[in-house]
Amino acid sequence: MKQNKRNKPFYKQFLRLRKNIQDRPKLFKFKKQKWQNIQRYSKNQLKFYRRFQVKDQFQSSISKFASRGNSFQRKFRNNLYDRKLFSLFYGGLKRKYLKKHILKSIQTKQYINDFRHQTLQFFESRLDTVLVRSKFCLSFKGAAQLILHGHVLVNGAPITTKSYILKPNDLIEITLSSKSRQLVKKNLDRSNFWPLPPKYLAINYRTLQILFLYTEDSNFVPVFNHYLNLNSIVANIKGS
Repeated sequence: MKQNKRNKPFYKQFLRLRKNIQDRPKLFKFKKQKWQNIQRYSKNQLKFYRRFQVKDQFQSSISKFASRGNSFQRKFRNNLYDRKLFSLFYGGLKRKYLKKHILKSIQTKQYINDFRHQTLQFFESRLDTVLVRSKFCLSFKGAAQLILHGHVLVNGAPITTKSYILKPNDLIEITLSSKSRQLVKKNLDRSNFWPLPPKYLAINYRTLQILFLYTEDSNFVPVFNHYLNLNSIVANIKGS
């Protein structure tokens, strides 16, 4: 019971955004009536025919035509909503961090026509993100703890920074500590390997190693359960 009380402030973010953005199974255990709508919505998203509806971030588009009642207040609310969704999807990143790296992606000449590619590549290259995508950790908080305690190696060297940016062909390993390896194996069993890890990760589940293959020419994207309106996110960041 104490654990639920301690975690509920974090889970209230899902309630305010009306979406289980990290697919947390623990959300289904809350009994109060205020959680019923988001629990019902999340269960519908887990139905078999919906689980394979991947949102392609490079093909979807947002209409440029103004909708009825598209006021400044509604635009601001939607932009703020999208920015919070993006932040929570990557573990609750701070606005200052998002602003720094998203604006940097916009200024990159290589993807001047589509900055989404550069932006997603950066955030998917974070060490904690890779641990979550590979199912070695079930949450960003768990990934941060595993990294901060020195249980993750990159190319044989211990890394204690969760925001460490991986390079192509980097090798991620779990230390030989029995506790850390047992924890990772337990997470793998609980995950049921769904959603499937992205193709830019070559994973050896026997040795608990990950080879990071994401390059600038890759067209792979992770399994998103929603569409990331990065234009809306940028509008919120520039306006703040």
